[in-house]
Amino acid sequence: MRERLGSEPRIVRALFAAILVLGFPIAIALPQDLNGKIYASGAVALIAAAAAILAAALVRRRKGPGDASRAAAPRSAQEDPSGTGRWSLELLRRLEWRRFEELCAAYYEALGFTTTQARCGTDGGADIGLVAGGADKPSSIAQCKGWSVYTVGIKPVRELRAAMAAAGVPQGVLLACGTFTSEAKEFSRGENIQLIDGGELLRKIGALAPEQGQALLKLATAGDFSTPTCPACGIKMTARTSSTEGRRFWGCLNYPRCKRTFFGASNAPA
Repeated sequence: MRERLGSEPRIVRALFAAILVLGFPIAIALPQDLNGKIYASGAVALIAAAAAILAAALVRRRKGPGDASRAAAPRSAQEDPSGTGRWSLELLRRLEWRRFEELCAAYYEALGFTTTQARCGTDGGADIGLVAGGADKPSSIAQCKGWSVYTVGIKPVRELRAAMAAAGVPQGVLLACGTFTSEAKEFSRGENIQLIDGGELLRKIGALAPEQGQALLKLATAGDFSTPTCPACGIKMTARTSSTEGRRFWGCLNYPRCKRTFFGASNAPA
């Protein structure tokens, strides 16, 4: 019983003892003959045992299965304090923009596509061409929005549509760590664009063979995967503080020759 009840045996034992202490004097005093006293004492013992079992069941039910998972959480955190041992939405959102882009390209390669990349925009990012097996040119273009922790609006979807038109590609995919606004979803439906948010991307990675999922995890978390890469210089940026506003931001190591920066609540340095 002690193993099954965990931290509750003292409560159950106390209830059992209280019923016996109160019930036995009454059971012995009331019946006139010896047999009656024995039967009454046995009934008290059975009532005490039944009450203890019922109390234990109620405690376990109130405790519920969620407590076991919460109790296990600290051990999991101790085993993997960096949070890089398995896929999670939090880990996905920690990936800097270029690492997220590399992850998305590797995911499609795991599906059997050949990928081509063309840099676009002043803040990084690329058009990832998806070439199906046996084809000589991309049939779809994928774009990635790393660090988009919250919602992605219609502007990136329109930009992808323009890139599709320029490349003469009929299909497009927009991948993001966050979610998409209803306006973005509505626009994508009429333009043959697939929107993949962070949760959906994790489900797709989870559907791969286990060794493929682990290979993608290893790629995503190798080295410094959270410090952003300068879109112009291709080197890791450094944390700086604005002298006028006191805001933290990422700046290029080649400043003042390169003045690229990253601001924003979702990607600001700690």
